Amino acid sequence: MTWLDTELGRVLDPHYLDGLSERDLDEVREMRAECEQTETAVSFLRRMAQGRLDLIHAYLDRRARSEINDMRAFVDDLPSIMAAGPPPRTGPAHIFGSRLPDAHPDDLVEELDAVLGADKMSELESLEDAQLESIADELAEMERRISRQRRSLHEAIDQIQAEIVSRYKTGRATVDGLLS
Repeated sequence: MTWLDTELGRVLDPHYLDGLSERDLDEVREMRAECEQTETAVSFLRRMAQGRLDLIHAYLDRRARSEINDMRAFVDDLPSIMAAGPPPRTGPAHIFGSRLPDAHPDDLVEELDAVLGADKMSELESLEDAQLESIADELAEMERRISRQRRSLHEAIDQIQAEIVSRYKTGRATVDGLLS
């Protein structure tokens, strides 16, 4: 089990937020930091899944147009493929620190590499369309699952943040408390 699996299990546990209003403010802030760090890792993983899915779709599109006679030409086009990416999403955005947790990045992409790692990426030419479409389906399902986890993390962060704001509004916490 990876660091991310462990953290997701812990912070998305239905009982994680139990007794939030009775907890010490420092503990509530620590919970927010844990959720934000996990969200950063999940967002990183989601972007990685989307990038690999974009590559597979671009490869399939080029193959369908018979433009992919040379893997070198595809590799040369990678910057423009990656820059195009998925369309921007609308709606509220949570912007947290971009620092990934101390977990080794390989831990974060272990499952993703099992679907489409460097080994399979170097063999795209030898894969049948059906195999590529199967990989795309797996990546799309993974991205949907990761997106659901990310939404759940945002909901937890929102609840924690609302608790912190409530404490300042009601006087249960003060700015002076931050300075002492």
